[in-house]
Amino acid sequence: MNEYGKKYAMLKIKNIEDIISGEQKVVSVAKKMNVSRQTIHKWVNRYKRFGMSGLVNYRRKKKGPPPNKTNPELESVIAKFSEDYWYDGVQLLSDRIFAERKISISPSTIYRVLKRNGVRYDNFYHTTKRRQKKKLYSHKEAGKELQMDTKYPFGYKIGVVVYTVIDDASRWTCARMYSTANAENSVDFIKNIMKVAPFDILKIRTDCGTEFLNGKTLNLLRELGIEHHKNTPYCPEENGKIERFHRTLNEKAISLFWFPSDSLETLEYKLQQFLHWYNYEKRHRGMGMNGMTPMEKLSFLSLKSVNLTLRCNKT
Repeated sequence: MNEYGKKYAMLKIKNIEDIISGEQKVVSVAKKMNVSRQTIHKWVNRYKRFGMSGLVNYRRKKKGPPPNKTNPELESVIAKFSEDYWYDGVQLLSDRIFAERKISISPSTIYRVLKRNGVRYDNFYHTTKRRQKKKLYSHKEAGKELQMDTKYPFGYKIGVVVYTVIDDASRWTCARMYSTANAENSVDFIKNIMKVAPFDILKIRTDCGTEFLNGKTLNLLRELGIEHHKNTPYCPEENGKIERFHRTLNEKAISLFWFPSDSLETLEYKLQQFLHWYNYEKRHRGMGMNGMTPMEKLSFLSLKSVNLTLRCNKT
């Protein structure tokens, strides 16, 4: 401690003792020492508790890097995957890194790394936007409700339409290519669903399109004992899961590998390849999915149903 430090320490002690004895007030000492009243009270409490040693200012040690900080090698891997798969979000990037490098990284960690390094998610990133909270729901049994819709991948004027259906509980999806949307193709698609669906279908939800609201389609649903539910007009959010599937189909298949010059058979082949990835490989983070693929979710629901049946029979 230099000479100035000693004098300042002695002055501090004298003023504190004067405050304790009542000769001076905290306000006058604070003005004299050019500090706040809270600092004077802190000095007094330290002096009463520890004596002169309580008034010594110790330098705080500089904190080192956090022990759980992502190492630079892993950050470079995340940045590389982000550049190679620029169309994937953090959840799919997490799945890809685990599949190719066998490294388990949470999507939130990938998000923080990309944002910290200025790769994505800054104020100027084209997909960064504030999302509104939506009321979510999900059925607990496979086949309890299926959402069905049509999608025109290249617009209405080109003779290509995709009939799509998704199970609300498991996200299991089926789709098929047709040249147009009409009653005959709707009937054919429903019959195809009945052949390939790994569960019993109780209800199908559609919009108010004429390809669904016609005598042939409604009569077939009646014969099969399937309840039909119509959405409110101009409310696509009631068919939210199939609309979200259409977005994934557009981002991962149509915009990358589908071309208007392809034949209907070629597009059907590409569609079935995409469906295999969607049902068997893509992990879903939607409500009730917990990172499972649709086929894993179906296995989980069937096992849960078997356990519940055995429990009921046992009792």
